[in-house]
Amino acid sequence: MSDRTLHLHLVSDSTGETVHQVARAALAQFNNVATSEYIWTLVRTTAHVDTIGMAIKRNPGILIYSVVDSDIRIQIEKICRQAGIPSISVLDPLVTLLTSVIGYEGSGRPGSQHKMDNAYFERMAAVEFAVNHDDGINMERLAEAQILLVGISRTSKTPTAMYLANRGYRVANYALVPHVSFPLKHVEGKTSLFIVGLTTDAKRLLQVRRNRLQHLSDNSNESYANFDNINDELTTARKLFSSQGWPVLDVSRRSIEETAAAIIHLHSHWTEEQLQKDAKS
Repeated sequence: MSDRTLHLHLVSDSTGETVHQVARAALAQFNNVATSEYIWTLVRTTAHVDTIGMAIKRNPGILIYSVVDSDIRIQIEKICRQAGIPSISVLDPLVTLLTSVIGYEGSGRPGSQHKMDNAYFERMAAVEFAVNHDDGINMERLAEAQILLVGISRTSKTPTAMYLANRGYRVANYALVPHVSFPLKHVEGKTSLFIVGLTTDAKRLLQVRRNRLQHLSDNSNESYANFDNINDELTTARKLFSSQGWPVLDVSRRSIEETAAAIIHLHSHWTEEQLQKDAKS
């Protein structure tokens, strides 16, 4: 595949998130593969499948799909056979396993994972919470927060908070500013609040901040992208995290997803410890 492009046709009867994430995860195992993605969402009619068939003829490759309607599935598999391209239904193995364990088949409704139930509205409330508690806003109103992210500027606090919010966690974040003390009074006594300190590599942060200033065409804030100042900020932040006993995550080489996954792991472990303490008391 090193000398040509792999065409990926990602077909879904819903938003396409499932097939896209599975494809991304699998492709991450293969270096230097050039890909061209064709994303087909809300595929629920034979006419839509016919359109996909024509696109496959123009750009043959592989087809990955997540479709529950049996007629649409049959038509998809037919066009793939006729075009001579491989295809796979990404959820079939798991659905088959669940059916064997649970004892009955699933609902077969397209987009069932996106239904507007209580969990959906809780996620939307969590997103709203993250927006209203971004970058130190409303620190005096942390009673409902589950997680607080603390770090200096450009340590991925906001995008990580939003990612966690989409997972249903109520997350606030606070940006540490040079020569301004963290307002400990807002977190004291909040035993249900899990606080994580985010740090990063000084050289990487220097480049990120320089790019930020260049993007904003800001030539007046030299101290913001000064290496010595960044080192001082990181050192001060680490002293705060250590003094408070907060767990620390280095985000230098982590994606937002990886950082969020690490925070969820830490939070789950911390929650379990809290439950054990409560049980003993």
